[in-house]
Amino acid sequence: MGGEVSKNTKDTSYTIHPEHELTLMEPRDPFYCTACKETGFSTGYGCSKCVVRVHQECKSPSPESSLRLKRKKHSLKFYPDMNAENGKPRFCAVCSQPVRGCGYRSSSGKNCHPSCLTLPKSIMVNSAELRLANKMMLDCKWCGVMKRYIGKVKIRSWSYARENCEYHVGCVKDMVIESWRNGEFVPAKEGDGAGQMHIKVDLSSRGISGNLGSKLLELARKGTMAAMTGDPTDLLG
Repeated sequence: MGGEVSKNTKDTSYTIHPEHELTLMEPRDPFYCTACKETGFSTGYGCSKCVVRVHQECKSPSPESSLRLKRKKHSLKFYPDMNAENGKPRFCAVCSQPVRGCGYRSSSGKNCHPSCLTLPKSIMVNSAELRLANKMMLDCKWCGVMKRYIGKVKIRSWSYARENCEYHVGCVKDMVIESWRNGEFVPAKEGDGAGQMHIKVDLSSRGISGNLGSKLLELARKGTMAAMTGDPTDLLG
């Protein structure tokens, strides 16, 4: 069900935090990535002297990668700063969330967060296993909609799905923070065959709205606060 992603393992000269060494952090709590400005949920790197935390994929990104959408493979190039183009934000083709920091972009205009290129193939939500799929077929059980729009433009999204249950990848990110805040989140452990990420949430809460357009400025503001405080709950408000 999952989409195809490949990466060039050649290192790039890009360095996120040249002032100090970044050391490996064990998976524990969600963190706000200084590089891509997204929340991290598993292994990452941090600076012991500064409030800097980054995804493993953002610390030493490959200069090139690729992403298969539908029947076409898109070649991606890494950019340290994916600023908005002509005042219009870019959105990740995998999670449908804004790409506001470093990221990948194709010549055809497809964008992707570095961490979205290495999403786990499966996760556990309320004790049920869901697998990564490169499309949405049903209404999301979290936000209540299947298709996401900014104005009249449909924003593509992958999903985690099983039988008659699907979640946008972007909604799963929000669900992780909700689950962690309630003390119910268990991160994945590398090298453990049974070490899937476990999320437990109250689906009746419908914690996050599916309407992203009205939240862009709010997301940017909360991201800045999260970076300053090192507290990912600032992203929820």
